[in-house]
Amino acid sequence: MTSNKPQHLNPLAILYFIFGHSWDAIFLIIISSGPIAHFSRYIGIAPLLGFAGLIVLIVLWHTVRYLYFTFEIDDKMLTINSGILVKKHTHIPYPKIQTIQHTQWFFLVPFHLEKLQIETAGHDSTSPEAVLPLVNERIREEIERKRMGDSGVAADQAEATPEQKQSTDDAANYEIDPHELNVFALTSLGVFPIIGALLAIYGKAQEAIPEKFINSVTNVIIHQSAIIIGIVGILIIILSIAGSYLLIITRYYKFRLHSSNNQLKTEQGMFQRNSVTIPTARIQALQIKQNVIRQWCHISTVQAVTASSAGDDEDDNDLMILPVVKNNQVFKTLTPFVNWAPKQFSQLESLNKRTYWYFIRNAALLSLIVILPCLYFFHLWGSLSLLMLPIAILMGWYAGANTGWKIIDGQLILQNGHFFSRSQYVIPHKNIQSFSFAQSIWMTHTKLAHIRVNIRHGDTNQEIEIRYLPEKTGKEIFNWLKIR
Repeated sequence: MTSNKPQHLNPLAILYFIFGHSWDAIFLIIISSGPIAHFSRYIGIAPLLGFAGLIVLIVLWHTVRYLYFTFEIDDKMLTINSGILVKKHTHIPYPKIQTIQHTQWFFLVPFHLEKLQIETAGHDSTSPEAVLPLVNERIREEIERKRMGDSGVAADQAEATPEQKQSTDDAANYEIDPHELNVFALTSLGVFPIIGALLAIYGKAQEAIPEKFINSVTNVIIHQSAIIIGIVGILIIILSIAGSYLLIITRYYKFRLHSSNNQLKTEQGMFQRNSVTIPTARIQALQIKQNVIRQWCHISTVQAVTASSAGDDEDDNDLMILPVVKNNQVFKTLTPFVNWAPKQFSQLESLNKRTYWYFIRNAALLSLIVILPCLYFFHLWGSLSLLMLPIAILMGWYAGANTGWKIIDGQLILQNGHFFSRSQYVIPHKNIQSFSFAQSIWMTHTKLAHIRVNIRHGDTNQEIEIRYLPEKTGKEIFNWLKIR
């Protein structure tokens, strides 16, 4: 497969270029509709032929674009050539490749075709360094072999810890259990955004439906019992739960995790298989997440905060490692894949219950920013916003009750709670980029402080904050962080 000769994408990539820029084409057709119709009548042809001519031009443009898009695989680097009017040549040495992500729709499986995305340390924060829209699976396999050659392995070994180097040849595998996946899907809070989307669709539908029809239906509903209204509400909730369930099942269907030679590889998806390969040395921290329902069910989700953007777009580009795992099995399951993870669960230090007041106060004050304008402008209907106050108080209590910390085996474990979801971060000391000890004038009297830790996240920074710690504890953590 190695060749210094330029290679083309699969011819089906022409369709990728066309549909990948379909909105551009639609916008061009819309703004050109008037001039095309006028010009067509002027030269004596039907306007439909004018539009057909424009579509042909769009297809021809993307066909030429396909012909000018080539790539070369040699012994030292991958070269991608693109551009029609402005030529662009991208050279990617194999040791510089950080992550390889490939996606494959189910209808491309018989043809062994996939989309390949390659990311390096110097890639743009909004897109990977290189994208091969449609190539044979053998292309990715060849690039991975060259990346894992002597130079690639040496580069990864240079960043790996001694413990990682000792297990270079070890391999570990994990595949999600169908029962666990069902539990994971049923305990998702994704149902609430779907309910919001259904209500938004209903609002838009009201604008399109004639007012007389809406009034007649409203009158019928008013004269019926409250049971009908209740049934409609229940149907909306059932549809939302079903939609959330199906979205998660299709996304994490047959999720697999494989570790070998200090590389983690994930694979998931029903209709579109998505796979990411990333060096374990790029993992900056582990994030163990639970919403309140999963806390009751004693299950967790584990994601990796990485110095890469090749992750789940819906989860801030964090890389999913374990979609669902029992709480008492988290670290036991993680250790074969991430060697520096704690060997077992350790009870965290927590806040004094009297400190919860500060979280409750802050959440309540934030809710008033919404409640007061609603009461002022909407009067009676605005009083419904008062429901936000008890919810805010509960959220504040939840945040305080789920704040925790611990230093163990050269790692800092920080835990916080937001919007009824708890996140626990396991951060190796060497991966902490910066840190701070914050204390306001008022906090000096209460002997409390905030600790903020910054780690790399993609091409940016992620700040993890633990609030209202005892001042003595905050200084102990700060002094530990200063040790280099």
